[in-house]
Amino acid sequence: MSVRNITLALALSVLPVLAISAPVLAQDEALHESQLTPAMQEALVGGGSLVVVDVLGAVCDFCALAMTRTFERRDEVAAATVDLDAKTLTFVLHEGQTMDDATITDLIRRAGYQADGISRPEAL
Repeated sequence: MSVRNITLALALSVLPVLAISAPVLAQDEALHESQLTPAMQEALVGGGSLVVVDVLGAVCDFCALAMTRTFERRDEVAAATVDLDAKTLTFVLHEGQTMDDATITDLIRRAGYQADGISRPEAL
């Protein structure tokens, strides 16, 4: 098998995984319902609050999985997803729950990455 064929096979194997993750727009752009996972949409309808974090160092599916698991293990987090293309972690806090920026930054650091900005946009 040639290098070109291996590269193509690898790229095609990653496409379904990328299609699963919900893309999130940059902080200065509008956020749309179609960019949130069903669990995130449900939590927002239930009064949850949205948090978007720009993350440095996340480059693969294992990176995304590590961060998603780190945040979804927290009692205050309803759902989380990572968009590797946009380099963002997006999560929804349960209604009435909070998580300060220092905690978010520390959780990302412990997962092996670096937070580069945290926003709390209004969801649609």
